Amino acid sequence: MTLPASPAFVLALSLVSAPLLAQVQALDDGWRFHRGDAAGAESRHFDDAGWRTVDLPHDFGIEPPLSPAADSPPQDPKVPEGSDVGYLHGGVGWYRLHLDGQALRAAGAELVIDGAQQDADLWVNGEHVAFQPHGYIPLCVEIGHLLDPTSENVIAIRTLNPEQNSRWYPGSGLYRSVELRTHGPIHIPTWGARVETIRLHGPAARLRLRASVRNDDRVGRDLAVACRITDPSGSVRDHPLGTVRVAGGATETLQATIDLDAAEAWSPESPRLYLAEFAVQEGAVVVDTLSSRFGVRTLEVNAGEGFILNGRPLKLRGACLHHDNGLLGAAAFPAAEERRVRLMKENGFNAIRTSHNPPSTAFLNACDRLGVLVVDEFTDTWELPKRRNGYQRHFDAHWSHDLGAMIDRDFNHPSVVMWSIGNEIPERFTKAGVEIERQLVEFVHAADPGRPVTSALPYIYEYPEISEHWKSQYPALSLLDVGGYNYSWREYGADHQQAPHWVMMQTESYPREAFEIWRETNRLSYVLGDFVWTGLDYLGESGIGHSTYIEAGADPATTGQSDWEHMPWPWWIAWCGDLDLTGVKKPQSYYRDVVWGRTPVEIMVHEPVPDGKREKVGPWGWRNELPQWNWPIRGGAPLEVSVYSHGPHVSLLLNGRSAGEADLDPERSITATFNVPYEPGTLVAVVRDGTRELGRRTLATTGAPAALRATPESVTAPANRAAVVFVPIAVVDHAGAVVPDASVPITCRVTGEAELQALGTGNPTDIEPLTDPQTTTFRGRALLVLRSSGRPGRASVTVSAAGLPEVSSAVEFTR
Repeated sequence: MTLPASPAFVLALSLVSAPLLAQVQALDDGWRFHRGDAAGAESRHFDDAGWRTVDLPHDFGIEPPLSPAADSPPQDPKVPEGSDVGYLHGGVGWYRLHLDGQALRAAGAELVIDGAQQDADLWVNGEHVAFQPHGYIPLCVEIGHLLDPTSENVIAIRTLNPEQNSRWYPGSGLYRSVELRTHGPIHIPTWGARVETIRLHGPAARLRLRASVRNDDRVGRDLAVACRITDPSGSVRDHPLGTVRVAGGATETLQATIDLDAAEAWSPESPRLYLAEFAVQEGAVVVDTLSSRFGVRTLEVNAGEGFILNGRPLKLRGACLHHDNGLLGAAAFPAAEERRVRLMKENGFNAIRTSHNPPSTAFLNACDRLGVLVVDEFTDTWELPKRRNGYQRHFDAHWSHDLGAMIDRDFNHPSVVMWSIGNEIPERFTKAGVEIERQLVEFVHAADPGRPVTSALPYIYEYPEISEHWKSQYPALSLLDVGGYNYSWREYGADHQQAPHWVMMQTESYPREAFEIWRETNRLSYVLGDFVWTGLDYLGESGIGHSTYIEAGADPATTGQSDWEHMPWPWWIAWCGDLDLTGVKKPQSYYRDVVWGRTPVEIMVHEPVPDGKREKVGPWGWRNELPQWNWPIRGGAPLEVSVYSHGPHVSLLLNGRSAGEADLDPERSITATFNVPYEPGTLVAVVRDGTRELGRRTLATTGAPAALRATPESVTAPANRAAVVFVPIAVVDHAGAVVPDASVPITCRVTGEAELQALGTGNPTDIEPLTDPQTTTFRGRALLVLRSSGRPGRASVTVSAAGLPEVSSAVEFTR
């Protein structure tokens, strides 16, 4: 593209750069940390020499509560919030960072805290700068005027995770990244540049570029703004936005539309990313730059076609995810965030709802790279409380700032396709609550007209006349671009008759209803998709995915664990995920594979039911079945076998002999059930349509534990303290098959340029230190997480167990 010949505008990125050109510096390493309050710790001259040194991300809630050297587990049955937060403590945490002023010779500096959990106060050199009560909202503040380039500077942050503040484990402290962006007096604010796709027709695309320019000087400046766009193949084109005079102390915004003749569209199948490099120049000098990744893609929703991405309808195969990283607590290590996204995509999901708050930047970056759609959710509460110390305390004063910050930070992420303004908001029935919703919807539409707005409205359990009470939510539903239905898919038809233009999606669903919900989702054009609760196990809401046993003749409505209650200690994990806490598939994930047509057939075997008992499964739970043929029972004892398939006829073979036949009507059910006398060997399910075989699945009895396997998911990683590598551990037999019922105590030793960051299993009732080098395998598996020392070199992991040979593996950390 040829730029204008006017002498007032020259190609920005080819010019000499000013000495104060913006630079981004990670501030993740070397923080001094103290757990508990510390009088005067905000002062510049406070003595913190005796404090611990920690590197971010850091979640002190998963550390032992009394001392970092204690070997007691972090879970404590006396925690006031108890099962809500997985029995993990919160409290006060102080962080202090010392900065050399010689490295801060800049007119200004923006401090960007991606998330601090939660009520966070920030001081710079003893002066209070900001308070951020929303633990998931990023904070970007200008601190350059407080920095002293001639001496040491101190950033002090006090975080408070109060009791009774969350319905799940929120984490504690500086659990996400912190950055400092130094800049000159003329600069583009950190979230001040946007790229938006206006139109996409075949390979031709039209984009809107927008950049805000801030002048912190006292006199006006004549400036030009340009944007260099690098496409996914590496080709570069330059685009002017124009010239502008920016008065002293003012901000001006420029925008321009540009055309791309050979655009490469971003989609889940092809997540092609572009780079936009905005530059501000004064005369012949570039005075500031700001870069952002983006994708070329369009989206719309309507009742006739549903969710339309790049002109094509797409059903959302969604998972709800809380923000924690399992054994790592809430700490948002970039590799851990990417692993969660990767696991979701590998298991068939194309969309994630970030329940019930905005995720980390690292998480959205991973969704952009891997091609996973995101419903970006704001909060779990508005004015009415769900827990005593929740966000409702600050909602009125902070919502517009916080919601604006979420949209500003996340706007350029192509993965973000929808904004959610809330989850199961109690005041949705009231006139005042509907008015708040109206304000939030209008705010989001003004900030981003291109993405639809949703909110999750729940099935109302406490009323027997569900349909009539559901209709009381119509005023709230009518304000939304997409109605979010939590556990309410049976209302689709009636609501569509009432309002044919409404667009709907299941924002939360029970795993056991996957078949019925997906059948309706495929059938109804105005239903966009389904988001199961949840895609991955998480900390807190302990045991909501339970199944228990009661007396065979007892009434399940009045006997045993209440359907809606958490399980008691020592349950500390929710246990409702398609995958367990370490990423291992659970039965509902195999079932979903068949529902979505990813596999033709799966086999599950129910564990032996205790004599005189019957199973009672909670709403988020799943039957106690597993894809295994190892059972410690006598030969001939019957086991219930379920075969999942869309095929019309199922044959079951045990050691080559027929164990049963069944016909299925795939429009009504995908489950065939058999009672099979147990004998070790091989169990095979074959699915046919007439004489044509559609698929088969085999379960085989394994041998006894014979070896250990420890295979890093990556053999190389960056040599920095934010880098982690996951090492799955398995107990295997002589043939290399995982022994699914192996419960083996193991010990792990890490040497070289890494440390053991976490070790554990997906066991929902295993109370143990998460950083201890010992654990006991659960269903034959465990997971170890390495953290780089920050220095290049090799790290080795050695795993041992009594009676089994040691096994070692290595990871290379490189600059």
